[in-house]
Amino acid sequence: MRAILALLLLVAGSAARAQCPPAYDWSGFYPPAILDRAARLTAPDLQSNFEQYMLPRLTDQQRRALAGVSLDFSRREYPEHPLNFYAARGGKIVLPLSSIRLVTDLTLALAWLNRHRLPEKKVFDYAAMLAYRGPAPDGVRALPLAALGIPENAASEANVGDLFQKVLVDTMVFIMAHEMGHLFHNHQPNVGAAQSRLQESEADAFAVELMGRMGVPPIGISYYFTVATPFECPARSTHPLTGERVNRLAATLRGNAALFVRDKPSPQHERQLIEGIARELEVLARLLDDPDIRESTRLIGQSSKVADFSGASASVAVPGVPTPGTVHQAFDGNYVGKWTDAKGTSLDFRMTLQREGSTVRGNYEFGMGTAELEGTVEADQLDYAWRWGKDYFGRGKLRSLANGELQGTWGYTRRFEGGGTLSATRR
Repeated sequence: MRAILALLLLVAGSAARAQCPPAYDWSGFYPPAILDRAARLTAPDLQSNFEQYMLPRLTDQQRRALAGVSLDFSRREYPEHPLNFYAARGGKIVLPLSSIRLVTDLTLALAWLNRHRLPEKKVFDYAAMLAYRGPAPDGVRALPLAALGIPENAASEANVGDLFQKVLVDTMVFIMAHEMGHLFHNHQPNVGAAQSRLQESEADAFAVELMGRMGVPPIGISYYFTVATPFECPARSTHPLTGERVNRLAATLRGNAALFVRDKPSPQHERQLIEGIARELEVLARLLDDPDIRESTRLIGQSSKVADFSGASASVAVPGVPTPGTVHQAFDGNYVGKWTDAKGTSLDFRMTLQREGSTVRGNYEFGMGTAELEGTVEADQLDYAWRWGKDYFGRGKLRSLANGELQGTWGYTRRFEGGGTLSATRR
């Protein structure tokens, strides 16, 4: 997670005005059979955690104030937002089945990619694509597991299943405890921005303190906030995510460290875990209020396509050994290599080029989305134009070396250099 947050810091450029994602209709994102499965399998597990582990850890004051509090799974989906959980009148914590399933799928994808040493950032790029391009980008409903190339039975792998369950349970417990906090403090809807931020921080503090008494550190919360961020818009968010809120959450976590380490075999190890979570949250807080980061997330979302995520395991494919006698045309085929910016930051990237005569078209994925390129070959050099999203574009030069490697430079707008370098070998 820290590597992902650090990567996001790299994409900040000139000052940009962050834009809210469009308001899409998320009705029917998941087919009825999948929601039925969530109601039959996942909801009972959440209910069990709520009754057996959360309610017994309430203080006497909280128990009196929250008498009759219950989980409500009757809402199958929330059309205005795919990741919405909320507190409602009558002491109900509403957990739409579609939102539960999306958190479940994204968590499983994260665990599978992590355990297979594949780029976890694909999960966050996928979330950005959904937020900015809607539930059916490229004309298809890109359900998480299929789009990200995650096996349906991924949780059956012991190391994947253990991480998946740990992160999912901790994340959902935080969500349920947070909504319980809204009920405890009798928070009201449709309040001003300042009051809304205060309410969110109070609910966060309630959740942290309850999880502390449970001895369950919120290890999944920075992951969940990062996934949810692309969908948030201050103008219509019921749970505004701001740097101020996340910094308060980090401070509350540190302030309750004694609760988390109590009765643990290794208190020092638990304190280090709590401190690590708090530091991740502080990094996330810096990102949330940065308009350049928000703009970069938008560009990633708008430039990504469903095909970019299919077969996630392909992202670390090892270059193959060419068949003896095979003749490859320069600037044609699949390549892997390094994308480097002017600051010296280096990222792995994949490039696919298609050459027809002297014309070359293709794209490359460099960890922050997908850029498209088109250019012309003369001798052993390709002069090309590239575009990332709708706003970032430039030019570049690639030279084909005798051993088949490609090396070159790229720049912004009309410049062929100054932005950084590219180097690639055929895969």
